[in-house]
Amino acid sequence: MADARHRSRHRGAGESSTRRAKILIPALVVLLLAGGGYLAGTRLLGGKGSDASCQETMLLTVRTGSSLTTALTQAATGYNDQHHQVLGKCVRVKVETVDSGQTASAIAAGWTDAAYGSAPDVWVPESTDWLALARTGAAGARMLGSDGTTVASSPVVLAMPRPMATALGWPGRQLSWSDLRANEGSASFWADRGHPEWGAFKIGVASPETSSAGLAAVLNVVASNVGQPSSALTAAQFADDLNTKGAILTFERGTDLVAESDTDLVSAYIGWGKDAPTHMSALVLPESLAYQVNMGTGAVISDDTTDTALPGGQFGHGPADVPLVAAYPTDGLVVDEATYQPLALPPGSDRAAAAQDFLADLTGPSGQATLAAAGYRSPDRTNSRLTEKAGFVPALRTVPPSALDGQTIDGARRAFLGIHQRGNTLAVLDTSGSMDLAVPGSGGKTRLQIAIAAANAAIPLFAKDSRLGLWQFSTGLDGAKPYRELVPIGLMSDTVADVPREQALLTAIGGMKAKGSTGLYATALAAFQALSAQYEPEKPNQVVLLTDGQNEDKSSTLTLTQLIQTLKSEYDPKRPVHIITIGYGADADQSALRQISEATGSKTYPAQDPNSIFQVMVNALTDR
Repeated sequence: MADARHRSRHRGAGESSTRRAKILIPALVVLLLAGGGYLAGTRLLGGKGSDASCQETMLLTVRTGSSLTTALTQAATGYNDQHHQVLGKCVRVKVETVDSGQTASAIAAGWTDAAYGSAPDVWVPESTDWLALARTGAAGARMLGSDGTTVASSPVVLAMPRPMATALGWPGRQLSWSDLRANEGSASFWADRGHPEWGAFKIGVASPETSSAGLAAVLNVVASNVGQPSSALTAAQFADDLNTKGAILTFERGTDLVAESDTDLVSAYIGWGKDAPTHMSALVLPESLAYQVNMGTGAVISDDTTDTALPGGQFGHGPADVPLVAAYPTDGLVVDEATYQPLALPPGSDRAAAAQDFLADLTGPSGQATLAAAGYRSPDRTNSRLTEKAGFVPALRTVPPSALDGQTIDGARRAFLGIHQRGNTLAVLDTSGSMDLAVPGSGGKTRLQIAIAAANAAIPLFAKDSRLGLWQFSTGLDGAKPYRELVPIGLMSDTVADVPREQALLTAIGGMKAKGSTGLYATALAAFQALSAQYEPEKPNQVVLLTDGQNEDKSSTLTLTQLIQTLKSEYDPKRPVHIITIGYGADADQSALRQISEATGSKTYPAQDPNSIFQVMVNALTDR
């Protein structure tokens, strides 16, 4: 497919033994000459013996993400049981679990032990996307050095409960990213297909902060929406393009479950037991985890105290009550490659030799068998266990290599996380007399009517666990105050006077009338102070203020200079409250709005064309 992505820049385990020998023989000579303490009778790479014959034991720390932990831990256990020796030292491999996104960010930032703890000797991210992200910083590129080695591969699949997939015609019918985007949240999807008992079409995905599968979902849903291959997306689109942000917002709000990690998503599915189809229609997962769900073979997050996989199958369970089958999206197949990447190990050192020795074992028959048993494909994309009977497609179609750059990956993650983070928001709308002016090209609609329509479309996009309140502002609304509270701030899931909050907000907006003058300065300060008094920790706290004019409040003596000084003095970076301003139309005082926003560390968004106000609202609400 033209928009498929395949990361294959790294050498795989499938190299011929002849070529590998040509590489290793010169290295052997150099290391043998340098290592005077080398024990006779023990091979430099892959040496085996007993612990009793060792001069000392060397611990090789290998870090990976949660979805790969079990397989690597099992491979490390097999390696340790063989008592490998390098330069007279017994090598013990310890696998530790840290989300690959977190590790990538630490490497890109220029790893320091003070900030991130001791660096591992080897990193095995589940996808080369994390390597690209780690290389966005110069220090990260130095720490990674040359390209690593692919040890396993796993395509990103749309995993469905088997009865649901069968109802759609699987395996002949494969779900696509476009299908996902078009049908997520649909209450009638299954009823229209004869299965009302399954409820709505619900989607589960892991956060792209930790999951390369979740990242693939974001990239491909956006690509489907904007009509271009995911490989052509850019960082600038995720930062500035309204269609891109709108697609992510719609996808995130329509997703029924955004899990913290792939393994959390799998755990939830298994926990639903026989009722799984009523909870989830499709999960975006690595193929390997879908296999483990069916086989009951692992995918366990390591215990924080032991750094070893917990025993007992999939989270202590056997196969899931309702098996999954894998759909391979026809409009963007992503094949993630797990890459073995030593981290700044000095050439010729004992640790470099130990890392190479474990790699040789991992890419050899024993290591590859362990990875295959966990549902991973070999670097050449094969695994005889992945049969149609088991719920998979054995042979993957060929996809062209097209690795995204780290800036684009980072932009996609940031855009999704900004949208996913639930806010504490006070919306403040200008209802002064100028909002009653007709908008050219709108068929006679006024500025206020268009703003109301945009707000009506934006309010349902707020998640149920977001907090939202509503004010209007113009002179003469509430005595000397040029503003009035219409709906107090609260959770979208709550009621207001026994009415669902969303309905209360829509009713209040629909009842707005344009009259009076613009009391911009006093309203901006009052809204800032009101939200500061209702500050919510660990949420973006933001006043979103929309106006089409400039300050006209004759009853207030507050000047722009005084307002800016007060905002700056009351702004607390430890409890930040931001004023996001939207200048609506050509008459808005853009200079004043910019100063008001900048005083609270935020931005202003000009909407010169009133007909584009909905897109500008989306941009303001999604820009963190």
